This record gives sequence, structure tokens and C-alpha cells, in this order.
Amino acid sequence: MKTRHLWAHLVSILFHPLGVLTYTLIFLLSANPYVLGVSRLSEKMDLVLIVFSTTFVLPAIAIFLMVRLQLVDDIQMRERMQRVGPYIAAGILYSWMTKNFLENTDIPPVLAMMSLACTLAIFVAFVINVQFKISLHAIGSAGMSAILFILHQYYPYARIGINLPVLGHVQIGLLTMVFLSVIVAGLTGSARLTLQVHRPKEVYWGYLVGLIVPFLAIPLANML
Repeated sequence: MKTRHLWAHLVSILFHPLGVLTYTLIFLLSANPYVLGVSRLSEKMDLVLIVFSTTFVLPAIAIFLMVRLQLVDDIQMRERMQRVGPYIAAGILYSWMTKNFLENTDIPPVLAMMSLACTLAIFVAFVINVQFKISLHAIGSAGMSAILFILHQYYPYARIGINLPVLGHVQIGLLTMVFLSVIVAGLTGSARLTLQVHRPKEVYWGYLVGLIVPFLAIPLANML
């Protein structure tokens, strides 16, 4: 049982929903760096660090401070109403990031759409949270699958190069990444159920929101 819980904690940390935008940006730069006017990922590490600090580090610090101030019992936020403050903090930071992306002509529309999708997901989860708790981990993992699928539609021939110990350099298409992300989504949902942080209904609703919102973000990003 301890091994299962350790595995569940590791999966929950590794695929934390706050990391979705950073992960997808890295995937985009790995598959098609030319969309941002560079030839390799390392040339845009400044952008990756800005996105990571704004959408992961700062929200995480805000949640940590809420725990220290006893506004939230623990980082798992098992009670529905304890999630209100973290939702608001993350929503403000993600909205600021999205606003800058939409106004910056050097940022490709697909990246602005990705940021808008993550922002919308937070606010949709916030509204749903008024009625019942929903799994942000499920939203994030399913949202990543949807975003990778959208990236595949934009760049069907893009490949991500990975150096493996035995196989050497391997090229993986974005569609393969979609299938892998679906497996990750299943593992993430299972981890949240194993930790008894969520009930099955909350995980299933999270999957549904995560899959739908990125596709809604496409026409909205075009209008903005």
C-alpha cells in the first residue's frame, strides 16, 4: 500500500496541472522551433523560464503561503471551498500571461491559444467548484492531450527528437505524443483516486472539461 501511495504522489507531482503550459511549450519548441523564429529549443529557454515561473512557481508560492497562513489545510486541498483562493491566484497569473501572449506579435497564435485554454480551464473549474469539487489533475492531463492533438493539426509533420540510452536518437510524431499523453492522463486520474483526494465523478468531470476547453479556446483566441 505504501508503494502505491508513493507512486501516486510521484505521478501527481510530475504531472501537476500547473506544469501543463510549460510542458506543452517545450513540446512545441521541440517539434517545431521555427514557429518562434529559432532553430532549437535552447534558443528560447528565456521564454520557457518566464512561462514556468509565471504559471508554476508563482502559483505554487501562493498556495504555499496560503497553507502557512492556515487559509488552506494542506496542498492537497481536500475540501472544496479551500480551493477558492488558489483558483483565484492561479487565474490572475494565467490571465496576465495570456494577455501578454495575445498582445505580443512575436508570439505565434497557437501559443496564445494554449495559454488561453489553460486560463479558461482554471475559470471553468472555479465555477464548477461552486457546486462540487473537480480534479484539476484530470483537467490538466486531459487538456494536454487535447492541446497536443491541436498542435498535430497545425503541424502534422512535426517530430520530437529524443535521445534514448539503447535506441539512440528517436523521432516521435505529435500524434504518438497524443497517445502517450492519454496514458499519462489515465495514470494521473488513477493516482488521484489512489490518494483518495477525489471521487471517480470528480475525475471524469475533469477529463471532460480538459478535453473540451482547448477546442473552445481556438475560436475565442482568434476573436481576441
